Amino acid sequence: MSSNGNNFPNSKPVIYRHQEVIRIKMTAIGLPDFETAPECILRNQKTRRRLQHHEETPAELVSRIEFDPLPADDSNAVGFDGDWLASRRYRAMLIPQAYDLLKDHPGPLFFVTIAHPKWEVPVGQLEDANIDAAKQWLGRRLQRLPYPVIAVGGFEASLRVELNGETYWAGHLHLVIAGAGEEELKAALKIERRYRNRKHSKPLKVEPIGTLVKRLGYCTKRIVKRSVAYTPRRRSGISQIVCFTIATSKSILRWASAVVH
Repeated sequence: MSSNGNNFPNSKPVIYRHQEVIRIKMTAIGLPDFETAPECILRNQKTRRRLQHHEETPAELVSRIEFDPLPADDSNAVGFDGDWLASRRYRAMLIPQAYDLLKDHPGPLFFVTIAHPKWEVPVGQLEDANIDAAKQWLGRRLQRLPYPVIAVGGFEASLRVELNGETYWAGHLHLVIAGAGEEELKAALKIERRYRNRKHSKPLKVEPIGTLVKRLGYCTKRIVKRSVAYTPRRRSGISQIVCFTIATSKSILRWASAVVH
């Protein structure tokens, strides 16, 4: 079998034409360090290797992990969020479209993070996280604004570790919203105090947009992470990308694989 330097077991060669198109497109809008297909394939390999070595992992679950980037002309392809390649393909499509839509918007533009306590689920029950419910909540709240807005973003799951040792899955919406003022957004998206069950909880953040394309990259990411609560004396480890346990990895994959683009 011939090799082009980017071949992987049980996979076809990486299609350079497709990867070059993505690289040029993302560099042009200000993301020259956008993740590459070989990087995503290596991450998928590590995930599959860990799961395959666990006898209780269903074969159907492992089979969802991809190793072949799709050709450039396969523009109608859909994929699952259960692996890095599908996520990269989705982001490479969405980020430039959103950037073109928002780059000349008269504004104002803000970066918004919402972590509603109702979107939390216990460890081991990540499949119960309801993205549709979060989208419906957001839609109802945006209707409170006096005029239409544009909102681009996504739902992220974060494994939270509190100071008292409590661990749970927290759901977040990360959004770029154009067309409403800061105070208007805070009023429309406010999380009522009766839902705040943790002393240091900050369920809503409305921040200046900063660099638009980087904010779009952040709010479309598909990385499941662990977030560790901290005090002023212990600031390290606020947010970590970790090697999850096998059980947690399977839970993540089962939930993410159900999200079809």
